[in-house]
Amino acid sequence: MPISFAFDGDDVIWTQQFISSTVYLDTYAIREISESTELTTRFAEAIKRKNGTWLLAPLSMGEFALFEDSRHCALAETLLAKVVPHIYLFETKPLSEEGDGGLSKRSLPRPATRNLDWFSRRFCQVSSLPNVFQGMFQLVHERREEMVESLDGAALPIKATFERCRQFESYRANAKAARPGDGRSRQYVIAGELSRDFVLDLNATITRNEALDFMHAVDAVDYCDLVLLDKAWERRVNGLRKRIAEAGIDMPIARCFSKRNNGIEGFLDAIERWPEASVSA
Repeated sequence: MPISFAFDGDDVIWTQQFISSTVYLDTYAIREISESTELTTRFAEAIKRKNGTWLLAPLSMGEFALFEDSRHCALAETLLAKVVPHIYLFETKPLSEEGDGGLSKRSLPRPATRNLDWFSRRFCQVSSLPNVFQGMFQLVHERREEMVESLDGAALPIKATFERCRQFESYRANAKAARPGDGRSRQYVIAGELSRDFVLDLNATITRNEALDFMHAVDAVDYCDLVLLDKAWERRVNGLRKRIAEAGIDMPIARCFSKRNNGIEGFLDAIERWPEASVSA
């Protein structure tokens, strides 16, 4: 199974496996699915039936601090409880200039070691896998001010970097000329292609939420098979897929869906049909 805890003498050892189909939900997607009992059940059953993995980041949970209504956290808790243990907790890491396997090999997410060590200690107390993760989203809501400050600390430097760098004509020219397969690492290709809108258009608005969504998208598209983002990022990911195809290179990335065009249905159907759905990706 993707995540487990086991006693080893006086210690608890945690393990994680990143097993396809690997999927990612951004914050809006967690809300959309968790607010429907039908979608919650369908998502959880599909993941478990296919022995897949929900890639879950502290960023995804942290953004629930932006919601005043605690009901959203309670619903997300129900969704998480139904999917456990088919989750993989990871940490966002700085972009890598080097890839382990070039463009053709997906990067592997870095485990959220500090969080998993904490959950290991909790497992000692509850000895129940579902109960280990109970209250994760509620804790975020209880510490809203602290979490919002943390989100700002992650997003605002990215926002400032985009705004500063795009003022230089040479930077915009390099971004415009860049192509997949031009020698950059896999993560730099993904980040560069998904940020083209912000870099090439001096009038493009870059909000805190856009910066957070950028962080979601780069990781999700690099690591996962299937991702559910919002429509603007679906368009950007599809643009990247097109440019990869035009360059004629081997660079698998996630298949992206959004709420647009009945995309949630398509996303769930793709999980249910995996691995057949990967052929049409």
